[in-house]
Amino acid sequence: MIGMTPPNETRILILDDEHSIRRSLALVLTKEQYSIHEADTTAEAVKILRTGDIDLVLCDLRIGDENGIEFLRTVRTGFPEVEAILLTAFGSIESAVEAVRAGAFDYLTKPVNSQQLILKVQKALEHRFMRRELTNLRQHVALSYGFDNIVGVSKAIAKVKETAARIAPTDITVLLAGASGTGKELLARAIHYHSNRRHSRFAAIDCSAIPETLMETELFGHMKGSYTSAFETRKGILEEADGGTVFLDEVNNMPLTMQSKLLRFLQDFEIRPVGSASSKKVDVRIIAATNKDLGMMVAEGTFRDDLFYRLNVIPIRIPTMAERAEDVGPLTDYFLRKIASDMKRPAIVVSQSAIEKLMGHSWPGNVRELENTLKRAVAFSHNGQIDADQIIFAPARPMGYPATSITLVAPPSGGKSLAETQRSKIVQALDENSWNFTQTAQELGIGRTTLWRKIKKYNLSRRSIPSEMETVKE
Repeated sequence: MIGMTPPNETRILILDDEHSIRRSLALVLTKEQYSIHEADTTAEAVKILRTGDIDLVLCDLRIGDENGIEFLRTVRTGFPEVEAILLTAFGSIESAVEAVRAGAFDYLTKPVNSQQLILKVQKALEHRFMRRELTNLRQHVALSYGFDNIVGVSKAIAKVKETAARIAPTDITVLLAGASGTGKELLARAIHYHSNRRHSRFAAIDCSAIPETLMETELFGHMKGSYTSAFETRKGILEEADGGTVFLDEVNNMPLTMQSKLLRFLQDFEIRPVGSASSKKVDVRIIAATNKDLGMMVAEGTFRDDLFYRLNVIPIRIPTMAERAEDVGPLTDYFLRKIASDMKRPAIVVSQSAIEKLMGHSWPGNVRELENTLKRAVAFSHNGQIDADQIIFAPARPMGYPATSITLVAPPSGGKSLAETQRSKIVQALDENSWNFTQTAQELGIGRTTLWRKIKKYNLSRRSIPSEMETVKE
């Protein structure tokens, strides 16, 4: 396997109280250029293992009066990076199963066949290499989402990092509050990778991007045949992340019906897939995020107060860029190094005039807007330098959209409320555009997601259009 340790740098320990067996095994493996160590007692074997140089142990089932399986348990506990193969003269299924349970990679029956020995040793070493690579990958990912990677020198962001670092090792539910683009998911991942759950999955679900009809199956899963298109049984995110962390992004957009189901789950951490008659427990940590004031939503009746208190155990508010202006400089340096690396370009220099222009911007899109602005600047830069004229800020709304939207329309003089006015305009636009969401949203100057939420809020459907249009025409 590419990247594996060469045989002459691979060290194998043979533990057997019979000298002739040790010698015959050593002879075969030496011809394969492995470095061999020998021991005839478990005490001597442990002493060799403590040197830290052993990759694989070949251990007899009986070493004098000692039990080889007990020794394997010692290896698995004290030297978890070392692989082991059990040697047995009995070849019984019972001893093989017990050996695997004790931590052995495989077993060999005496007298040992040379080809089988070489093959199983190679497979055991490949398994060790893959485990080591997986460990290194996890460590790399953990470092990538370290709290040090949340760039900033402001007091506001320092307080956020300090709080997150203190609660990360616990299983306490966390609620991250902050405007869009402030880095809520980055912070959630950092908390996960600094917790005891870092070796299990981090699963994120965007509560604003999934229709209400699909959200239950996304969270809890479904059984085959539970509805028309359920052609196979599927696990939900909560079950797939068992042992890990589930990140509920924009939980403020979760429909009330799903809020009650999430609340029920948080009470006993049991899931019942759609179409299933039984429940099962899962072990996950919940980190939720919101870009709206959930307390205000509770007061308005659009978010359950009991769910709010379940989620709001450890609240962390992430400041906007306007509240951490002193972080514009460090973030600019960080993003430009990252962009240069991604684009395989040399280091990029920023002029003082460009820095001043960046510092003077209000950053309504927060950190995400800063990163995108710098990407544009790099694309337009010359000779690896960014000047003020390359700093181009994105418009506050998509090009081609009208300056006002339905949320800004004033109530008519006839006494209709703002909600009634909005409702009528949505109904009229939907009817005129034959319920084409894209065209309707563009005409109203809002996004498709916002339009979908308004349709849900006002409980609109095609069947409601005739009566509604009569009201509009009146």
